[in-house]
Amino acid sequence: MEVLGINTDIVRVGDDLVEALKKGMAKAGLAFQDGDILVVSESTVATAEGRVVALDDVTPSDLALALAAKFCKDPREMELILCESDEIIGGIPGVVLTMNKGFLYPNAGIDNSNAPPGHVVLFPADAQKSASEIRRRMAEGKEIGIIIGDSRTHPLRLGCVGVALACAGLEPVEDARGQKDLFGRELKITRKAVADNLVSAAQIIMGEGDEGIPAVIIRGAPIPIREVRGEIPTIAPQECMYIGALSSGPCHYTGGYDELIDQAKKAFANAYAPYSGFKVGAALLAKSGKIYMASNMENASSGADICAERAALARALAEGEREFLAIAVVGDAPEPISPCGICRQSLIEFGGDIQVIMANLRGEAAMASLADLLPRAFTGRCLGRPEGRSN
Repeated sequence: MEVLGINTDIVRVGDDLVEALKKGMAKAGLAFQDGDILVVSESTVATAEGRVVALDDVTPSDLALALAAKFCKDPREMELILCESDEIIGGIPGVVLTMNKGFLYPNAGIDNSNAPPGHVVLFPADAQKSASEIRRRMAEGKEIGIIIGDSRTHPLRLGCVGVALACAGLEPVEDARGQKDLFGRELKITRKAVADNLVSAAQIIMGEGDEGIPAVIIRGAPIPIREVRGEIPTIAPQECMYIGALSSGPCHYTGGYDELIDQAKKAFANAYAPYSGFKVGAALLAKSGKIYMASNMENASSGADICAERAALARALAEGEREFLAIAVVGDAPEPISPCGICRQSLIEFGGDIQVIMANLRGEAAMASLADLLPRAFTGRCLGRPEGRSN
């Protein structure tokens, strides 16, 4: 197998990437052969598409400011991370781990390297569409495959390896289940990440710095070229042995329930807490679309206290509601507050998939499902009743 680098001039916003690649191939005396696979850097594709952003043009939101302080990020870049990602999983100083379109990306895939000073490069707008278009224009009668590739790190390992964002003309994953190992045992779960492995091979030549090689031709790979889109398959987070094993608590709030938080703040203002002084507001969103607000109510006999979450739930139940989507809880605390144990138990009667948005008055927020906040909960199932809310 050969890996042949394609040198090009610096690709800038608005350039025709295919023409730049053709020019680089002609200069190197390269021409496609049937079975060749072209691997192209995602940052080069994104740059040609105009996905380059000047940080000075970005105005960070309050949420971006709060998360930037927490993760030691530029607030402007944090705002772009929020816009580009579907979910923020967590992070360490300097790096935010995000989920987007079923993939895990550090910093939502936003690239500071190989970007003009004061700018960042976002991911391609539609990597799969770009792969198909590059293949259509580059093939010129040859049977070739296209992969748009990036680099990633593996958990607990130093160094980057290749990962495919999209491909066309080849299957990205080979299912090896049913094959035999050296001792005749049947493979049960093995799938070969063909496209990722090819990108890793390409990375050796393309590099990460000023090599000026945004693409390579892989020749002689034992990979059949087929008329397929080659979309990269994903698995659900809960089925992933890394995420599924580690995700059991709140993640950072990335939007979607701003109105619910605002309603909880309004309820907070009416809290009756003359003894502790700790006010709490809650807003419960029913599947009907109605929001039920309530605040905590203290009593000289502390056993008679009623939490805001249970007060909101009682109001909703009195109106005939039985199905709920989310509840926002707001308190004046250093960290976003979460429901107490009895409130979690009361709410989970109506479903572990209810989303709990925990917030404080500083604008910080986190969210989790009730099932994450109360694992192995005691529900109607424990009493032999699959549903405990039919009436």
